[in-house]
Amino acid sequence: MKILKKGRKRNQIMIALLAMLIAAAGYVNYSGFEFNTKEASSTKTDNISASVDDDATPVGEAVLTSADVANYVAQAKLTREQTHGKAKENLEKIISNKSLSEVERTEAVEKMAVLSENLEKEVAAEELLGAKGFLNSVVSIGEKSTDVMIQQKEISKVEKAQIEDIITRKTGCEVENIVITTIQTDD
Repeated sequence: MKILKKGRKRNQIMIALLAMLIAAAGYVNYSGFEFNTKEASSTKTDNISASVDDDATPVGEAVLTSADVANYVAQAKLTREQTHGKAKENLEKIISNKSLSEVERTEAVEKMAVLSENLEKEVAAEELLGAKGFLNSVVSIGEKSTDVMIQQKEISKVEKAQIEDIITRKTGCEVENIVITTIQTDD
């Protein structure tokens, strides 16, 4: 019975988080802001530019000129939550479909467990990154790699090592499969 209550409480927290993200997305949409996520190799556009500093570890860099980073991060997290939610919904349909074989339904249950586990790992990694000073971070676990967006103009080799340590410990992803992208405002 305690497990059910704990699961319900977790679902309520997730619903509240999604509601806040949806509200943030609604505000961004209402304000007329458009997200542009194109990256350029070394040219500057109106919204995004990418560059590599010789003193910094070479990682992707998205520069937001007309946006608030917090809104960008909220949109990224909202998109991630919507993707996870849609996948979970599809898996629940498979699980409840009695006309499918037991093997197919068992595979769907296993995929749902992995999906839930990945979401927990993403949130845990983001919380630890925030505690280490990497605020407004977004972690997204894929099949072969883990993407990390960090709000900084550039990161040092020490900071890169800290980020990689957190991600490997919290997600189990190998260092060579971690992709770090920096996000900065161009004020």
